[in-house]
Amino acid sequence: MNSLFLSSGSDPFAHLKGHLTPVPEAPFRGVWATVEIQPDLFARQRYTVGVVVGAHEGEFQFLLLEDLSKFECIYGKNDVALLRAVLQSAEDALQEARRNAVSLGSIQFETDMVSLGELWPTSGASIEVVLSRLYADVVPFIPKEERRLRDFETMDNEAVRELVNRELKRIARMAFERIVIESVHDVAEPGSGARHRLEFNLHPEGKVGSVVSAVYKGHERVELNLLRASEDVSTFARLRNLEDRALFVMAPKPDSMPKPDMERLENVLGERLWRLEKRGFRVATHDGAQPLAQEIVDWAGVE
Repeated sequence: MNSLFLSSGSDPFAHLKGHLTPVPEAPFRGVWATVEIQPDLFARQRYTVGVVVGAHEGEFQFLLLEDLSKFECIYGKNDVALLRAVLQSAEDALQEARRNAVSLGSIQFETDMVSLGELWPTSGASIEVVLSRLYADVVPFIPKEERRLRDFETMDNEAVRELVNRELKRIARMAFERIVIESVHDVAEPGSGARHRLEFNLHPEGKVGSVVSAVYKGHERVELNLLRASEDVSTFARLRNLEDRALFVMAPKPDSMPKPDMERLENVLGERLWRLEKRGFRVATHDGAQPLAQEIVDWAGVE
């Protein structure tokens, strides 16, 4: 058969094989199931209150709903106290099964009010990533604040730099090339020849700086990112006898996570940046690319 879309011969799709690209296998492959409760054994209504994700080797992890306040609208406070005890029993059973290396299909609960749903295949970057995604997708009674935190999208340094660079190109125009450089550098120590792998992306004449992300859920990751960035900038400044050092930090949007989490992150960020200022750094923090880019242009002092 001759056709624009089919090859001649025995294999009608031969013309497509040269364009095939192998798809890399996901780092994690396993199975998952919902954790369900049936508050009234004489009624058929079940609620999904958690997720269990297991590897084929037998290891599994789970997440269960902690805040049952939404159930009060359906069953009242007294019955919710019973549901809380049932969920605690389910957690105990899952922890014991994990300690004893029990497979997902063999887990037994102490009460018929709790059960596992059908096992389904799944895959992803890691068992933790898959667990978090499925929990947010299939558990309907997650509190609004908890769901907001789980829906929070982190941004690493490169993602933030890409956004800021777009604005820098618009603002600085031809001077962009005199401000921004590649992010990773192999720098030799004068005299000893020892080499340092440093990461920074701003190097106008006589200055060195870096665009850094603080768009992470945990303040520990933010602290580590700032520490690494400041040490790399300081090391390069020492090796090149530069005094003007700067960090430009992208912060998360105020409404992107629950207020207590945002306040905790802001406190950590404020403390760390204050310490950097005391060490002679110029620091700037914004939750948008445009004002951060403008700060960089003002600091660079290029025409």
